[in-house]
Amino acid sequence: MIQRVLVGGTASGKKQVAAALFRRHGLRPLAMDSMKVYRGMDVGTDKPDAALRAECDYALLDLVGHHEHFSSGHWLDAAREVVAAHDGPVLFAGGTPLYLRLMLRGVFPGPRSDPALRARLTARWDAEGEAVLRAELARVDPVLEARLFPGDAKRVLRGLEVWEQSGRALSSWQREESVPPIPGRIVACALRHDPGAHAERLTTRARAMFEAGLLDEVAALRARAPFAEEPGRSIGYQEAREHLAGALSLDAAVERTVIRTRQLVRKQRMFLSTLEELRWVDVPPGRALEHWLPEVEAALELPASTG
Repeated sequence: MIQRVLVGGTASGKKQVAAALFRRHGLRPLAMDSMKVYRGMDVGTDKPDAALRAECDYALLDLVGHHEHFSSGHWLDAAREVVAAHDGPVLFAGGTPLYLRLMLRGVFPGPRSDPALRARLTARWDAEGEAVLRAELARVDPVLEARLFPGDAKRVLRGLEVWEQSGRALSSWQREESVPPIPGRIVACALRHDPGAHAERLTTRARAMFEAGLLDEVAALRARAPFAEEPGRSIGYQEAREHLAGALSLDAAVERTVIRTRQLVRKQRMFLSTLEELRWVDVPPGRALEHWLPEVEAALELPASTG
């Protein structure tokens, strides 16, 4: 059994490629995205529209509310259930490379995330700053701290969380990783754009979020329930919330969203570069999908398209 995975930075074209592969090869798309799991967070996460979702039977979308906690362990549990229940080939497609790493390396048998503890550590990050918490992580888990990129709050906090829960370094737990949680051989393809062309795509994407109604979406969600920590801080949603609260002008909210999106893509590229199993496909600027789709098919060990 082969489990196929399509990854790439934000706005790299994964959704369009996944739809094409469904139409040509019957691969059911499974969203591999840590923000698309939240119900109602549609505009800012660029979820597939209703027509595409119905056509392709997209899975792993809208798993929890925007006010709920959700972890990588929850995502893996949901992914296992879908794979086990679906009688046919699937395609994991998304922009959360951590999920791919967990599929490739397995899940360590350590403590699950503790929302209350994570909230306390997040408050410390905000109040004391990255340098203080990274120094603390370096004392208790120097192996983990040395391999994290600057600004990686999520993994710094996870390292400290595991230490507080167990008195043991996360890197030590990870050396005892279990077998990969999704059965089968994993074949993974990553889309790569020219940096300049990709930067233009990111700017267009960020601005389009606001034009498509992100502010209305955030206002409606906020009226139902307060945002949980992670979805509330996600790109676009944090800026929209601050604008609605009067803390940011609309222009400043859009510009900050553009900047944070570009920063995210740099982190995605760096993270993906650490996964030697990836097969890269360079997307030629200005070329239609049908011209380079055969390279993706080859990378994913699929027969070449015939039309």
